[in-house]
Amino acid sequence: MRVLVTGAFGNLGERCVEQLISAGHQVRCTDIDTAVSRARANRLRGRCDVVLSNICDHKQFPALVADVDAIIHLASILPPKSDRLPGLAYAVNVEATKALIDCAEKQAKRPLFVFPSSLTVFGPSNRDKPWRSPNDPVVATDNYTRHKIDVEAYLAASEVPWVVMRIGVSVDSRTWSTERQVIRTLLSVHPETPLEYIHPSDVARAFHRVLEVPEAAGKVLLLGGGKTCQVTHAQFLNAAFTALGFKQAQSIFGTNNYYTHWLDTEESQRMLGFQSTPFEQYQDELTQKFSSVRIAMLPLRPLLRPLVPRLLKYI
Repeated sequence: MRVLVTGAFGNLGERCVEQLISAGHQVRCTDIDTAVSRARANRLRGRCDVVLSNICDHKQFPALVADVDAIIHLASILPPKSDRLPGLAYAVNVEATKALIDCAEKQAKRPLFVFPSSLTVFGPSNRDKPWRSPNDPVVATDNYTRHKIDVEAYLAASEVPWVVMRIGVSVDSRTWSTERQVIRTLLSVHPETPLEYIHPSDVARAFHRVLEVPEAAGKVLLLGGGKTCQVTHAQFLNAAFTALGFKQAQSIFGTNNYYTHWLDTEESQRMLGFQSTPFEQYQDELTQKFSSVRIAMLPLRPLLRPLVPRLLKYI
């Protein structure tokens, strides 16, 4: 198949492109022109078509969409940037996405439009009833979820064949954020909040396999790592703290609700067979990434261990 991937040189995009190429698809990649994009594009040079451009330039869409069989639309602005820069976020997440859908709709052969949404559209967590299924109601709680819900509805009302993938918490050792606002928010959340993790490589696998499953068209599919990845908020954050040698007690966390959940992935796993990475592998990746830091701090650990919880309160 000929596949257009937007946001192709982000962390998920790069994994997705690699899997598509390995599966024998012809890939057209587009992303914003940055030093990171150019470096990643150079690694793929000769294996796919590359177009570095601004997703907000809608005039380019006819050329990008021409003759493709599918579009995997990964370009987006994520939190907290989507709240900090609401105008840009709306232009990228909503206006550009709708324009791309409109362009796809005008093609003689309408391509399959694969849209990544998020488990966060289900609204605040419920610790007593942690599970969410595809048909559960959605609730906008910030700009990002509002954008996702808006586009999901627009896509469903279009004449384009589509699949919506609502994705669990998907980071790896390359994508952990140390932004102060992010850390502060995560530490404010109740430690027993349910959270379904999924490794980015499993997400990429689902995106390339959905192209080969006609019955997926017109469905909302949930992408989570499965039972081995259904953890609590404290377990998720402690994967990083433990890798650094400073596992934190439950008391370090706050009492706020959040918008993570456990996901019913029975249907998506049956169709796509994408779940292959347990949460423990993610923990191992972090342990390996931070090994030098952990070893360097070993002599200071007795001194630092009681100080770290106090320091975290002042982030």
